Amino acid sequence: MSSEPGPAGAGLDPHRIAEIIVEGRGGRRRGSGYLIGDGTVLTAAHVVADAIDLAVRCDADRPTQWSAQATVAWSNAGVDLAVLTVAAPAAQQWAPVAFGRITDDEAVVVDVHTAGFPLFKRRSRNGVPFRELHHAVGTVAALSNLRTGTLELTVAPAGSDPDPAASPWSGMSGAAVWAGHRIIGVVAEHHRWEGAGRLTAVRLDHALREVDTDERTRLTRLLGTPGTGPLPLAVPGAPDPAQAPGTRVVGVPVSYGIELFKNRTAERDTVIGHLSDPTIRMVTILGRRGIGKSALAAKVMDLLHRGEWPMGAEGRAPVGLVNLSTRTSGISLERLYFDCARLLDTDGEEHLRRVWSAGGSTQHRLAELLQALGERPVVILMDNVEDLLLEDGGIADPDLAVLLDWLFRAGSGPRLLVTSQIPVRLAPELRRFAAQVTLSKGLSPPEAATLLRELDRDGSLGISDLSDRELLDAAVHVHGVPRALELLVGALADDAVLLPSLHDVLQDFTRRQDVVAALAQDRYDQLDEQARTVLDVLAVLRRPVGQHAVEEIVHVLDPRLPVPAVLGLLVRARLVAADRATRTLALHPLDADIARDQMPWDGPLGRQTMERRIADWYGDQTTPDGTWRTPDDLEPHRRQFDHLVRAGDHDAAARVLTGISNWLVWHGSVLTALSMHLTVEPHITDERVRLAHTVAFGHARLSAGPMEQAVTLFTTAAALAERLGERAALQNALFGLGDAHRQRGDLPATVETLTRAAELAHDLGDTENEVHAWLSVSLTHSYLRDGEQALDIADRLAALAGTTRDPLTFARAGNARTIALLTLGRWTETISTGADTVRAYRAAGSQEAIAYALNAQGIAHLALDEPARAISALEEARREASQMQNPRAEGVCLLNLAWAYWCDERMDDCAATAQRALTALEIAGATQAAAAQSLAEAARTVSASPPAAAGALRRAATALDGNAEVVSAAWLQTRARGLEA
Repeated sequence: MSSEPGPAGAGLDPHRIAEIIVEGRGGRRRGSGYLIGDGTVLTAAHVVADAIDLAVRCDADRPTQWSAQATVAWSNAGVDLAVLTVAAPAAQQWAPVAFGRITDDEAVVVDVHTAGFPLFKRRSRNGVPFRELHHAVGTVAALSNLRTGTLELTVAPAGSDPDPAASPWSGMSGAAVWAGHRIIGVVAEHHRWEGAGRLTAVRLDHALREVDTDERTRLTRLLGTPGTGPLPLAVPGAPDPAQAPGTRVVGVPVSYGIELFKNRTAERDTVIGHLSDPTIRMVTILGRRGIGKSALAAKVMDLLHRGEWPMGAEGRAPVGLVNLSTRTSGISLERLYFDCARLLDTDGEEHLRRVWSAGGSTQHRLAELLQALGERPVVILMDNVEDLLLEDGGIADPDLAVLLDWLFRAGSGPRLLVTSQIPVRLAPELRRFAAQVTLSKGLSPPEAATLLRELDRDGSLGISDLSDRELLDAAVHVHGVPRALELLVGALADDAVLLPSLHDVLQDFTRRQDVVAALAQDRYDQLDEQARTVLDVLAVLRRPVGQHAVEEIVHVLDPRLPVPAVLGLLVRARLVAADRATRTLALHPLDADIARDQMPWDGPLGRQTMERRIADWYGDQTTPDGTWRTPDDLEPHRRQFDHLVRAGDHDAAARVLTGISNWLVWHGSVLTALSMHLTVEPHITDERVRLAHTVAFGHARLSAGPMEQAVTLFTTAAALAERLGERAALQNALFGLGDAHRQRGDLPATVETLTRAAELAHDLGDTENEVHAWLSVSLTHSYLRDGEQALDIADRLAALAGTTRDPLTFARAGNARTIALLTLGRWTETISTGADTVRAYRAAGSQEAIAYALNAQGIAHLALDEPARAISALEEARREASQMQNPRAEGVCLLNLAWAYWCDERMDDCAATAQRALTALEIAGATQAAAAQSLAEAARTVSASPPAAAGALRRAATALDGNAEVVSAAWLQTRARGLEA
């Protein structure tokens, strides 16, 4: 055990357990305490009461022993607490410990422990008496001793009672009581009548409440705790406060191999050094299969989690760690975005979810993520990245390409830690921001020999009995590769009949070129059918899962197979890794690859059968639409889809996709939906499946583009629906086609197609889709400047609302009427109808078009030369658009608001608001962005150079497209002429 002091709050440290030696009026006595910081010891007040001379000793009879005189810095007999100051060795720096409390309003039992020097541990050496250290482990029942406000510790009874005149626990007083990594109290009393296994301790939280303000201030200063507010709850098993302050970990740690990690201190320190360098954005750990890349990366993340960071490093220690792997949760832009969002508080995470759901460009989403993370240093681990690379190291995955581009361009932000068998090929200008650490060799022979001994801790395999020379020879034969060493031990553990020696196992494999693959292949070949079935299921699953999942999947394949027993054998043979923290089982990637390669395709235990069974299992885990909130809620559907694709069941996969595609599109994961559609599209054979798939694919293209492909998909779907007589699908396809025509700017085709969709919805009795279609037709007529026709259809919607009495239909009718009146220039009616529409939408509980109705009122007020009222309406419109996370609507409202400021002669506000409009409109890809830019320029130059401002206004007017929902270009031209006069 190292004598170096641990980090802050790292839990009970044996080097800090203090023996308190007191000379009092009644003679010498002993107590216990704990060094809670540099030169500060916590103990019980009665231990040091009336002390004439006081000493503290730590690490007695050990090389690091020290003792020093102490003084009482604070003491209160009423709460029986004391703090001593002592001159601890200057060579050691003791970080402050963490304090906490347990609940006192719940019937819970809390695990605790304490360490001190009780009387029953009195010993003698060479005639000299001394007290041996006792580490007592027990529990506290939270509701016991509530009346006295103390802790009742239940521990193993004292082993003896050597002195009838004194408690066997005498001398234990003052020992710190720990719950998890926090001190919650101090041992104070032993009441004999309660038995030899009960101790009473002072509660720190109660003591802080009971002393007066001045004493509390002095005590908290000595303890290093906040002067106000309750102590944090101490929860055994909770994250160690020693970890970097605020450190949060997201994602399943790449835990496989951490237990195999041996030394590699140079490589470990190099990786951490690169991560602490603010000029390095990405660190790649390279090496062949089984060499220990994931183990090294996992160890680095574990050390970062515990607060290890180079002294004097320029960069701040990370406060967030994200674990991603192609072999577990997968690596994608979506996964990284949401996992990073989970590093934030609830409000920050919810904001980023809204940003994602609102759509927008990938660059906008990443910019919002970077802004939300702020100055928080974050390290993202991406394991097994070679799965996303081409043979030459080029980036095959477009998501990864976008991510790396963003990461390298960001002035600050996350650091990336990558493991790969292949170097990532980066553009020349980016290489100076990247570093590589290559694992070309296995463990050194002494490290490998040590690992072999640890893998046979109980000596049952005979490895621990071998000489160092024999172990070193074995390590050299397998080149020190950690996975090879584990497979060697697994081979010995698995053969209980022939009992081969380590030499026997080595003889065959070291003649082959790839010793790791050879060992793994042989281990697979030696399995019986039951073990191979379980191993194959884990290989096909491709991710860590709980035992229950394996049992349920295998039960269908072979109901008689004893899964728990077989898994136990596989774990002992080190073919399956068990993670106790997450209660999951997994295969090493090398073993999984070999298993999948060896599986037959057909048959009751073939690859296709297993893929289908696992797909069925994931299907059983799915939840219905209406319960989905985040993309994670669709994880079972997406895994079901993947396994069906691997089984060659593309029609079934397309059915799964059709059920979730629209949700993915509407909630910002359109690229995920497109990728899935492209995967199955060429392989669908059933025409009705193809119809549903093509409509859903069209809606994804409608969101992501290109719009020409959306038109083609909806046209194909409409023709297929007519041929199959699927009228509901035809209506859906026509509505999508009309929307695609609108976005392409082909407004006449939009009116024709959407009118047909509305009429078909009416024939089908589908009122909701009929209303939606007629609303779109009315708005399109408004965009065509045909206000009268738009108003007629708005009246038709009002009639439908009167029939259905549906609040949302009333609101939509008002929306159509407001925009039609705006188009016709009927300004007063626009204002009153817009106000009615806002009230109707709010009554319906929908924000759908509130921003547009308010925006229309603002434009009408501008037309009536009422800039102050326009500003009020447009400010509210902008807020509504922002809440909807709609960048186009927000940009339009900002552009109109900027013009309102111009009309109110508030040029600074105009310039700033127009600049904000430019940002939002660029994010949305809207045509009015150039108008916002020119308007900002005009506002900035108008006082210094009116002619220059006039030119900018004319450019802004030219950039406007005549949309009735944006200020009129003629208004800008009029103002420009005024500046030129």
